[in-house]
Amino acid sequence: MSKPTYLGLLNSIAVNERKGERLLRCWAAHTQDPALAATLNFVAIREGEHAAAFEKRMCELGFAIAEDKAYTVFRDLDGLLACAASNASDADKVARLAGRRDGEDTFASFFKDTTIDPLTGELLGRYISEERDSARRLRAEYDRVLAAAGADRQAASEIAELRACVDALQRELRELRALRSVA
Repeated sequence: MSKPTYLGLLNSIAVNERKGERLLRCWAAHTQDPALAATLNFVAIREGEHAAAFEKRMCELGFAIAEDKAYTVFRDLDGLLACAASNASDADKVARLAGRRDGEDTFASFFKDTTIDPLTGELLGRYISEERDSARRLRAEYDRVLAAAGADRQAASEIAELRACVDALQRELRELRALRSVA
């Protein structure tokens, strides 16, 4: 069989899904938030399954994974893994690790190649549907984590204001007592 025109796509998906699985598992292992950990683990399982499925499809076509030829979305995987394993808050990790795609559908062009065979097309279709669902699940968790962090920051600010008021009242009471003892 000749080299399929879409082999680079399959290779890149397999490589990136494996890296995504590592990153999400690492983050899940280092969060104290059970709901976030559950979502991260769920998506990590999908990422690993996608990596294996695309590697399998490449093998069926007679080709092996070539990580050095893959387009990668993980420019600094070691740095990302270090962040995921760090003591940073989940809100800070969301800011660093959660990719924002401003409405861009990265999958829209996948089927422009009209030479994709039916088995690969079926695999790509399932992959795209699951990736979109995973993105929705992750976005919901990220939004929840960020909202909680915002509420925590707001509560901390309010507590600081209350402490300042209490401190001011205590000063006034001391001054009043001092005036009473003089009179």
